[in-house]
Amino acid sequence: MQLAGGSVNRVYRVDSADGRFVLRLNGAAWRRPGVDRERELLLHRAAASAGIAPAIVMAEPRSEGLLVLEYHDGQVWTPEAFGEAASLERLGERLQVLHQLTAPAIPVFDPMAIARAYVQSIEARQPERATGSQCAATLRTILPRVEYAGALLQRRGDGASGIVHGDLAAGNLLQGRRLWLLDWEYAQRGHPLLDLACVLAYYPRSAAHRREFAAAAGLAALAGGELLDEAVYVYRALSWLWHLARGEDAPAP
Repeated sequence: MQLAGGSVNRVYRVDSADGRFVLRLNGAAWRRPGVDRERELLLHRAAASAGIAPAIVMAEPRSEGLLVLEYHDGQVWTPEAFGEAASLERLGERLQVLHQLTAPAIPVFDPMAIARAYVQSIEARQPERATGSQCAATLRTILPRVEYAGALLQRRGDGASGIVHGDLAAGNLLQGRRLWLLDWEYAQRGHPLLDLACVLAYYPRSAAHRREFAAAAGLAALAGGELLDEAVYVYRALSWLWHLARGEDAPAP
């Protein structure tokens, strides 16, 4: 049975004598810019070991991106949940557990490098879009700020570098017997603040409860100020570039 989910991959529930599982097969490469399957598996396995992500049963990233996971019953979040303090506190508690895990020795999240890769993809596949006056003008505005924000995170991050999910869209959160974090394609090693920024960027309604959310994630001291604001901008900018790299229109940050 095919499952509803992301806009990129094909996902199925498979029932067998051995139990119920989730099967994921890769979507087209152009629909998932920036995905690194080896990084994804490293970080997913670490999160699964702590009960934050479903356990991986089998993974063959070079064979159609084959991934088999344990299946869990539950309800996928809706966008409305991000306007509820109780929901954000529950998510914050899970994120605090995630951020305390020891991250594998992989490169730290570099927003400017990701932005450049997206721009290169846009230039290669859609040169007319990349050189169009409106897009080009926006790029001249956002790229320096992304570079500034990345440097700020590195400078003021106090060496914090753990596992961050990096794509906390409603469809990637499953409330079952616990809150499961799904779809680790865009997980990174980076500052824990990035997951708060991701939620605030994707769901502006969550800003009303940002302090409760930050406190539940163990980041109360960073609930306000420039560092979080710039991290939010990074996610808005990268999301815009991601959509453009897929040939889609999206509002500029």
